[in-house]
Amino acid sequence: MLEIAWVYPVWKPTESGGSSSGATSAAQAERALPIEQAYELVTDGDKRPVLILRECDRCKGTDHALLSRSLDNEQTVLLTHWFRCVKLPTNVLTDKHPFYNLFKREKEGDRIPHLFFVDPDGANKRELPGDQPQTVLWETMFSYLERCYAESAKAAIKELRQLLSQYDKLDEEEKNVRNRLDKEIEKNGPDSPKVKKLEADLLKLAKDREKLGAKEKELRDLALKEMPAVGKPVPAGATEPAKPAGGS
Repeated sequence: MLEIAWVYPVWKPTESGGSSSGATSAAQAERALPIEQAYELVTDGDKRPVLILRECDRCKGTDHALLSRSLDNEQTVLLTHWFRCVKLPTNVLTDKHPFYNLFKREKEGDRIPHLFFVDPDGANKRELPGDQPQTVLWETMFSYLERCYAESAKAAIKELRQLLSQYDKLDEEEKNVRNRLDKEIEKNGPDSPKVKKLEADLLKLAKDREKLGAKEKELRDLALKEMPAVGKPVPAGATEPAKPAGGS
């Protein structure tokens, strides 16, 4: 439950067909994709709001731009389950990287964000520097969840955190029973009546875990709202989302 499900999109250049002489032309050179195509590739049809994080040389291989090094990150990680979480490499800032336009400065001197939240079509973008206070991060995440989901993420989070405590309790009980089972087998053999009792206890704990898993799945499965028709991505600094072609 406490793992972030990162995706690592990769653009694969296509090769044009061979000529009439049988020669094959070279693959497309790596280039910055148009912003609409970049969002299409990183979302891959996922309708959830999107969290996009770029790594830097200092944080490569970590989630430091998102997670606190000193505070409890339990709620943050649970909240990420309702986002499509995209992680891009350090060289995304080079102008020929396919996803360069996702982090391109709108004007000289602008600070490049370390991560941002956005709708799947590129609208409603909210940038964060990577060293933001945890309260600001949560406020941002909840603002997307309240707007994009028909059910309450705050209520679900409260119950999911209670489930974590119940999982911890089950883990401890199971560990205790298994230790007693190993000692009983070692002392009196596998046919001891106590062994059957302890095995029955393990079976009951397994069923309790299944019930928790079903409850967890139910809590995670929030319904997305019907969002407006997909439009063009909104440039940074724009005050309103771009409208679909033909919109009024």
